Amino acid sequence: MADIVEVISRHVELRRAGTNFKGLCPFHEEKTPSFMVSPDKQIFHCFGCGKGGNVFTFLIEIEGVSFPEAVRTLGRQYGVEVAEREVPEEVRTRNENYYRANEFASRLYENLLAGTRGGDRARRYLTSRKIPPEVWAEFRLGYSGPGREQLYRAAQKEKRPLDVLRELKLIVSHTDTKGYVDYFRERVMFPIHSASGRVIAFGARTLEKDAEPKYLNSVESPIYSKRRTLFGLHKARDAIRESRSAVLVEGYTDCISLHMNGFVNAVASCGTAITADHAGVLRRLTQKVILVPDADHAGLQAAVVAGAVLLGAGIDVKVARLDPGADPDTAVQAAGREKFGKILGGALDYLEFLDYIMKDKPPTPREREAVIHRVTAGLAEFGDRLRYEVVVQDLAKILGVDAEVLRGRRWPKRGPGGAPGAPENKAPRGTSGRARLEKTLLRLLMEEVPGAAEAREKIDSDDFSDEKCREYYKLLDSAWDENIDLGSSTFQHRAEGSGLEGLAAEIALVPIPPGDQERLLRDTLKRVKGLKIRDELDVLREKLRDLPEDSEEAVAYVEHYAHLKRALSEL
Repeated sequence: MADIVEVISRHVELRRAGTNFKGLCPFHEEKTPSFMVSPDKQIFHCFGCGKGGNVFTFLIEIEGVSFPEAVRTLGRQYGVEVAEREVPEEVRTRNENYYRANEFASRLYENLLAGTRGGDRARRYLTSRKIPPEVWAEFRLGYSGPGREQLYRAAQKEKRPLDVLRELKLIVSHTDTKGYVDYFRERVMFPIHSASGRVIAFGARTLEKDAEPKYLNSVESPIYSKRRTLFGLHKARDAIRESRSAVLVEGYTDCISLHMNGFVNAVASCGTAITADHAGVLRRLTQKVILVPDADHAGLQAAVVAGAVLLGAGIDVKVARLDPGADPDTAVQAAGREKFGKILGGALDYLEFLDYIMKDKPPTPREREAVIHRVTAGLAEFGDRLRYEVVVQDLAKILGVDAEVLRGRRWPKRGPGGAPGAPENKAPRGTSGRARLEKTLLRLLMEEVPGAAEAREKIDSDDFSDEKCREYYKLLDSAWDENIDLGSSTFQHRAEGSGLEGLAAEIALVPIPPGDQERLLRDTLKRVKGLKIRDELDVLREKLRDLPEDSEEAVAYVEHYAHLKRALSEL
């Protein structure tokens, strides 16, 4: 059995305090020790920041690893062989085939960048961005080439499985020839790696001036999810833990430039907004994140949303300000390591940044409303009620609204005698029947009925209207991500720790009728997603009633409305 005092002593200087041990908490800055370790109970607890748990919890938090990785780490240290979870052979084979296909493509792209005349254009582009060849190799940058069948022909020659390349959309069907062509053509390739360093996807930048889309990204797959993947994390993880902070930027080249200049704790999102899943990944590594947005309107507004999401996850968020028009890449290249370090050191706390944004260019009433929507949406995952109450008071002052308005958008109103009442916003259509539908979907996913793996790639926690169903899906998603057996005591403990053990029992008793279960799953998923889209359409219709038809905001809402209608028709 791993002794918790021995394990924690490798990271924290502990001193005996009666029957326990005391030290400075490794999870937050403090001068007076409030971090206690009990050898009798084999637990730790910090009275300053509230973190606590057992030896596995500590390793998960301090090293940013999953539970299985923590178990295996201790097993290796104490000479105990830890058996791997029994993963179905077909799942292991499928995932390994995906990894191999991405690795094959990545090597081809690297060779096309480094060793062909056709790669001159890509090499000139990278040189113009001051990214030298040794960094190309370090990040495994590549070039997809001008030909439309280079990857396809190479795969044929080496007898690579074309169906796997097609599933990853590395090659796509060609209607004229009835064969395949490459999906990525004449683009600089940025391989996206898993936390362990395996290639799981690509970001591809066009070399054509003003061409759209500027970036083309891989489709999601069982080994790649944009909402939980951070570019550069495989290189930054140790530096984030050591520095106790992460620098978060938007672009691949921004991230690479920061690494080149010594800021190796930098990571970037993969062509998507920051999500609660991203926040969860970062929170396991650090309590402090410095956002470095592009210094334009879009970049600053993205920072408003990202900062709220991270703040809601319990992270200390700061935002660095760059000169107008600059981005992290150009800023660090121009300033150099020392001056850019000072820029990071002078980053504003998130609420100070939000206050600066509101005062620098006072918004119109409509713009203020949009900011409130963005911030409160980002704070939707706020789990600490007391901390939320403190934050919401400051937010109300900054945003110029009553605190009750913000509070009503997140927490249920209090009824007579302080009892929780109904939420301020009206309940979604058919609430009770909809909750039953969502619980049926969860039961089908848990039972791994035919088509469950594919269905999981099409659904997100936000598709659930019932809050407990939403939280339970996140619990399931985390377990699937970490290969935790849903029937194991580990998963049961997680459900109990989240207060969801009652719902887990209820879902386990949801009857599954006989017949075609794959079709039932498909139909149930379609209905759940359809209801979510209809809710969004209702909200947009309400907003459009009050807006001038030719306003910029109305045009944006109409475009989004059309997009949702298309999505609904495609279900």
